[in-house]
Amino acid sequence: MGATANTKSAFKPIIKSLMFGLSGLFLISLLALWLSPKPTLFSWQTWSTAYFDRQGNLLRLTLADDDKYRLKSPLTQISPHLTKATLLYEDQYFFEHPGVHVPALWRAFWSTYVLKERQIGASTISMQLARIAFGIDSSTLPGKFLQMAGALWIERHYTKQQILEAYLNRVPYGGNIEGVYAASLIYFQKKPSQLNPAEAMALAVIPQNPSKRNPVTASGYQAMTEARARLFGRWQATSDEAETNPESLKLWMSMPLQIHTTRDLPFHAPHFIEHLRKTRRDLNNEVITSLSLKHQTKVERWTRLWLQQQAKLKLNNAGAILLNHRSMEVEAWLGSANFFNNAIEGQVDIVTAKRSPGSTLKPFVYGLALEQGIIHPKSLLKDTPSRYAAYTPENYDLAYAGPISATDALISSRNVPAVRLTAKLKNPGLYDFLKQANITEMKPKHHYGLSLALGGMEVTMLEMAQLYAVLANQGEWQPTQLVVLNARQKATLRMAPEKQLMQPESAWLTEKMLQQNPATDETGLDQIIEVSHQQKPIAWKTGTSFAFRDAWAAGFDDQYVLIVWLGHFNSDSNPNLIGRSAAGPLFFNILRDLQASAANNTHASEPNRKPPPENVKQVDICSSTGALPGRFCPRTEKGWFIPGVSPITVSDVYREIPIVTATGKRACYPQPERTHMKIFEFWPSDVLRLFQMAGIQRKQPPPFEQQCDLADLATGGTKPVIQSPLNRLIYQIANGKDEVPLQATVDADVEHTYWFLNQSYLGQSHKNKPFFWKAKPGYYQLTAVDDRGLSDAIEFEVRKIN
Repeated sequence: MGATANTKSAFKPIIKSLMFGLSGLFLISLLALWLSPKPTLFSWQTWSTAYFDRQGNLLRLTLADDDKYRLKSPLTQISPHLTKATLLYEDQYFFEHPGVHVPALWRAFWSTYVLKERQIGASTISMQLARIAFGIDSSTLPGKFLQMAGALWIERHYTKQQILEAYLNRVPYGGNIEGVYAASLIYFQKKPSQLNPAEAMALAVIPQNPSKRNPVTASGYQAMTEARARLFGRWQATSDEAETNPESLKLWMSMPLQIHTTRDLPFHAPHFIEHLRKTRRDLNNEVITSLSLKHQTKVERWTRLWLQQQAKLKLNNAGAILLNHRSMEVEAWLGSANFFNNAIEGQVDIVTAKRSPGSTLKPFVYGLALEQGIIHPKSLLKDTPSRYAAYTPENYDLAYAGPISATDALISSRNVPAVRLTAKLKNPGLYDFLKQANITEMKPKHHYGLSLALGGMEVTMLEMAQLYAVLANQGEWQPTQLVVLNARQKATLRMAPEKQLMQPESAWLTEKMLQQNPATDETGLDQIIEVSHQQKPIAWKTGTSFAFRDAWAAGFDDQYVLIVWLGHFNSDSNPNLIGRSAAGPLFFNILRDLQASAANNTHASEPNRKPPPENVKQVDICSSTGALPGRFCPRTEKGWFIPGVSPITVSDVYREIPIVTATGKRACYPQPERTHMKIFEFWPSDVLRLFQMAGIQRKQPPPFEQQCDLADLATGGTKPVIQSPLNRLIYQIANGKDEVPLQATVDADVEHTYWFLNQSYLGQSHKNKPFFWKAKPGYYQLTAVDDRGLSDAIEFEVRKIN
């Protein structure tokens, strides 16, 4: 006893001197820190980003720049179980002390440095935060004093809640995991607000020794479990039944913990996440995306099954984008069939890649033509050979359908009628419309010419989805949304403005036309989708790019726009890459499955059934001509019409003419005593020629009597229309290629066309054949006169290429 007392007495002067010196250093450091500005607790960190789908499912957790998983969570979104467990285990007097718990420090100093029994840290939560935030080495005595001063500095400027929040976001939880948010997501696959008491106590004991208690190893799991059991004892001792149900708590603690590792982290929608990482650098920590994991899984599943079925045709890559056009949120994004397949260049994202769209832009040609009063849905168009300077469009099947309704021309994807309409569009033309729709990387207008409607330019799938949403949303263009924004984000983000690119009437009529495009006959899959007997109508269009490099299907129902692509990123040609057969079945598998799911979901929203716009009406249309019925039209049907906009020409194909009863020839004029009236069909010469080539007989008028003079012949019928060259067009010629075809469409009873250039006679041509003129540079007025004396005239210019 005496020796011990003498030892203590001998130590007292040394201890007093040491404490005096350290106290002075501590006081000077504390004064300097107290007068210092507010410290930054997260000055250097970069954060991981957790991407969630719209239902809260984790899609992906990225690493911070220093290869650690680190997420920030407000204290209000951390389970109260975890905050209680952490305070119990790390700092029971957290809310009482000013940052340093003096009795605990004295006990730790006496045990560690005087008695040298065992090392005790005695660090408060504030001290631990100071060590982490300021990079202090607290293993030395001066470092410990700096740590205490740092804790007091933090307490000087932050509330207890802010300090606890910062601590929980900065402490290590084993391996390369920092902060409770990342630890909760990785170990338990849930957010920290969802932790139960057993999981909360498990996380609370890890930071004290994150290497030894790392739960992903067997020894670490055992050490963590033992520490958790000790914490559970404290929990029981400090809790009452009103606060915690003992039986429920024991049940939680008796259940084994299911610990996951970083290898179990999901990797969903990789192309979508990579796109967000590249284009939205303002997003970090936690991002609620527009994606629906349920819908993403459906798209991936159907694509995988379809490609398995089509492997024998060497179709091995596909992409798709699903856009909810009501909210303009992207709900599925498939950039390739397999992100990890290098053989198909799987990491290339077709959703953002520029590709030729084939015929998928044709609906917008027809929509603009409807809006500009060029056609209505049942207008009769000409699918006949045409030439536009050096450009001669051809149909996919290298054949011509002759007269065809606008709706049939669109859904059967005839090229020639689409080019004819493109040439007639004005203010805006197709190019200007696409420019207004924010299609990027467009070359000058003259680069594309009239081939624009046939896939002569390139678009991305994302841009195409926005275009089809214009039709679905009655002509309104809106930007797509990839994340679900809160009020603050919406206020700071500069959103692209909405634009009315097309009138509601023309957009709605285009949708009705596309809904008449028949669905693919079969899916080609054994899986059967149970759908409602009353399936929602789908407006859709296919596309096949030049040389069979891309196959497309694009369309929408009352809620979703779906774009599907099949092809090869290296642009290899494959004759099986045809829009209808390659992309169409996959398109319908996905969309019908979504419709079936919605029909079976009792909580699904009501269908968005759009009534027709106010300014569209149904009127009688002559079935065979597509014009308003004249008095002799044999059959009529109902057709949609935009009053004041749609063409109101009355059909003159069916005409009543006088026929000489004795000879059957056409009389010069009616003579009741020798003629009778009879109805004949007066089809234009180019259309009539197509009928004849197809072997279809039309009821043509007989020739006039010989004694009829020119005045009699010119009393009725339609005048010729010059088809080539085009009015006000500039023709460029070169040596050896200087012939320009002159051709006109004439009435059914005309046999010859007479050509005049600058009022000088050139020659004549038969009604179904062109006249070839050897061109010279200059400005010209061309006149075509038929054999009844009716005429048409245009102006054009010829330039020579050097």
